[in-house]
Amino acid sequence: MSKKQTKQKLIAIFGGAGISLFLVIIIAGLCFCWRRFKRKMNRTFDAESSFQSTSADWHRVVPKNAVSLSTLDSNNLLHFRLSDLEHATANFSESSVIGEGEFGKVYKGLLTDGTIVSIKRRFRLPIQSLSHMVKSNACIRHKHLLKLVGLGQESHQQFLVYDYLLNQDVGKHLYDDEGVPIGKLDMNQRLLIAIGAAKGLEHLHSFRPPILHMHFRTSNVLIDENFTAKVSDFGTFGLLVEEGYAFPSRSTDCFLDPELKSYKVFSSESDVYSFGVFLLEMISGRKAIPENQSKAEQSLVSQAKNVRHIADFVDKKLRHNRSSSQAVKLLFDLAMLCIDTNITRRPSMKTVVHELEMIHRAIKSCCASNQEMANVTLGSVLFES
Repeated sequence: MSKKQTKQKLIAIFGGAGISLFLVIIIAGLCFCWRRFKRKMNRTFDAESSFQSTSADWHRVVPKNAVSLSTLDSNNLLHFRLSDLEHATANFSESSVIGEGEFGKVYKGLLTDGTIVSIKRRFRLPIQSLSHMVKSNACIRHKHLLKLVGLGQESHQQFLVYDYLLNQDVGKHLYDDEGVPIGKLDMNQRLLIAIGAAKGLEHLHSFRPPILHMHFRTSNVLIDENFTAKVSDFGTFGLLVEEGYAFPSRSTDCFLDPELKSYKVFSSESDVYSFGVFLLEMISGRKAIPENQSKAEQSLVSQAKNVRHIADFVDKKLRHNRSSSQAVKLLFDLAMLCIDTNITRRPSMKTVVHELEMIHRAIKSCCASNQEMANVTLGSVLFES
């Protein structure tokens, strides 16, 4: 074979190999792109599946604790597995329980990344409403609203995971297990907590249509290490109502607005009523209905409406000086307006925030100048009707 023929043969061999290699690269690239596209479509489908996935679907979680839902990445909402929450709570041990509400027991949990959370656990089948509620709440962010971290549904159990606040709920700083005052909070602290809680509710009511809490009470006002108040549980009670939740009687739930036309007809005024009861607890330092009492006439609301001397109603911790007594009188008047049986006379939460801030400014000014709050009254807007 001549040198020319040999050269042509080598060129043909190497050329064919080069073309084959090029085709392999093209095919590999197309396969890679197809797999990425398929994974993206699967993630989108999973995010829109309303969380009613199978057990196998639930275990596609990276990293170990949780994965952000693609439709809610901007809110950092996490999707938790049962096994991760079991690990975080020592298999939901009783020593991890920090409370219990209508949704179920609440546990303190430690995630593998060191984050401490509170976990609400309920035994129910997976439901569409939980997905909708969580998606709605995930978009609501405010300094005085408790942050929803994530959720989970698996093995006939539902989980809501929230930020954990060191000081837990306000009630633990007002009264003991029997509902008797323990006098831990001073006037300034109570006012700041009341203002924070009011701002949280005001923010919910500022939406159009307003977002109703429907289950506001002292146990749902949590406080962090700086005693900043954060309202929790907004939205969850509406979920229970949709499932046919049986409301407690007025004798066991003083926070429930007696003017509700039916058990399922809530309004902004209903939240205002509940806030008024919360103020009565802040003023008296006592639980709305102590654990050892059950009759409606023994409730804090009934006592407030029949009180002759406010001094007999007020927490002893707040009786130290005249400025505190005058602030208490203003708070008491505001609380009574909030629980007025005529809902048209109840102030809006925006007005409540304004009045509370006015009282707080007055008492701060008074303490700074050592003068009495001689000329401080509630805003005239509350008496227009």
